[in-house]
Amino acid sequence: MEGRIIDLADARIRRGDHIVRGIAANGMVRAIAITARQTVQTAHENHSTSPLVTAALGRLLMAGLMMGTMSKADDELITLTVHGDGPIGGLTVTANNHGQAKGFANHPNVWLPPKADTHLDVGGGIGAGELSVVFDRPGIAPYSSQVELVSGEIGEDLTYYFAVSDQVPTSVGVGVLVDTDTSVRQAGGFIVQLMPGHFESLVDELEANLAAVTSVTDLLERGMSPSDLLGYVLRDMDYQELEVVPAEFHCGCDEARASRAVAALGERELRDMIEKGETAEVYCHFCGRRHYLALDELRELLR
Repeated sequence: MEGRIIDLADARIRRGDHIVRGIAANGMVRAIAITARQTVQTAHENHSTSPLVTAALGRLLMAGLMMGTMSKADDELITLTVHGDGPIGGLTVTANNHGQAKGFANHPNVWLPPKADTHLDVGGGIGAGELSVVFDRPGIAPYSSQVELVSGEIGEDLTYYFAVSDQVPTSVGVGVLVDTDTSVRQAGGFIVQLMPGHFESLVDELEANLAAVTSVTDLLERGMSPSDLLGYVLRDMDYQELEVVPAEFHCGCDEARASRAVAALGERELRDMIEKGETAEVYCHFCGRRHYLALDELRELLR
């Protein structure tokens, strides 16, 4: 009798936040999907975000995580920045290709009335402005591109970015469902791209499949995993899963980095702080942590 081989590591990854990469139509379609409830919840807790900002920042975090997995360089970072004239002001997210991202909002406690369909008004919170994408790899000058925001809803803006900057037909769907207690109930999304040389018939087929996706969070509420999301979006297109990667909110700031930041102030500033009996406080915008250096630690830095 044949038995089923179960990959315990794979099963463990799929129990938490994770990203799935796959292809369809004999490689003419590239697809990525994510579930990231805990990642977005961590961002909410770190920054005490309102439901509106939780949704906005969460969408950008998940987009960064998925776009990060597109990179083939282990040490490359991608930074997504949204500048808007709405009350949120702006969002910044940095991600790598190991499923780690961090981010913050300029104004984390913004409240607006919901839209007519009862959804959070993310576009109203962001307003009109610009989306900037920067790719940064050590030893190479950073590459950046900017596009105007088309709606401030994040998914539509990134769809436009791929069309204008990369000239790749792309559909980006990201959604965050905030519960009545302001915790994150669902968070997930997908990126689907048509590769160069694709058959024109694929465009109509994919558009028909995507038209059935009214809301990413509705699909998540049905119990769909990232694999299920891609299977649904790419149904009848010979979808094949390639890779599963864990996802998390990860900042990486620590006492050593805080010390280096203070040391960068220079000898004159350090001496002045010590003479006045002041301690140093280093605040991390990405994760909201505060690192404190006592006088003895400042003296050690000076030495």
